[in-house]
Amino acid sequence: MDTRKRSTIAWLLLTFTLPTKRASQRVEVWRKLQRYGTVPLGNSGYLLPSNPANEERFQWLATSIRKYGGEASIVHVRSIDNISTPQLIGRFAEARAREYQELIRELQTFSSLPVQKRAVGRLSRLRSRFQEIVEVDFFDSPLQKRVGELLARADEARVSTRVPETAPIKPQDYKNRVWVTRPRPGVDRSASAWLIRRFIDPKARFAFAPEERVPPAAEPFTCSKAVSDTAVTTAHSRPCKRISGFATEK
Repeated sequence: MDTRKRSTIAWLLLTFTLPTKRASQRVEVWRKLQRYGTVPLGNSGYLLPSNPANEERFQWLATSIRKYGGEASIVHVRSIDNISTPQLIGRFAEARAREYQELIRELQTFSSLPVQKRAVGRLSRLRSRFQEIVEVDFFDSPLQKRVGELLARADEARVSTRVPETAPIKPQDYKNRVWVTRPRPGVDRSASAWLIRRFIDPKARFAFAPEERVPPAAEPFTCSKAVSDTAVTTAHSRPCKRISGFATEK
């Protein structure tokens, strides 16, 4: 919204009252006003630059307030005698600057983490929050560009970092081996033995021994999670041998 090119700016003022017993509805209304990017005008109400989208928001909110048993009015304002247009614009700019600065701090914290710990979900949430602020940044804060650049850098770092590829597993490398697991196997390790014979070596042999007594030539194994993971791992934290990988290579 390029309102700065106008010599005068029209405003919308929402005034309302709610019954004191409507505490939860009062909080709900306040949160919506925050999300809409309003600026309070003393005790009179809340301001937004006048445009169709903002008027629709105020109309919807006024309808909700009336349903809660309150009173609400939307006033079209051309000027305010004791506050100039630049001062009003400054109030909106200050509100957006606070929100952008908070987002900048969060992005800096995110970017300071090791790449492996930079959760994609968290970056998506930060990007969504940025879009929410941009939507109500009616006067184009200079911080908008900075936050956009920080998000772009975070994206670039995520894309440029590649997880090292695991060397392909060759089933023939695990033929004619003795597979060792701890004594008294439960359902998980019994199922792992079945998976080994099903996908790796139909003639695989199995033995039982404590972890500290596993023969050097043997292949220790255990089930890492649930059998549904179809993964066999070694008892000494060797790389996970994915049964699904064996299956696709057979």
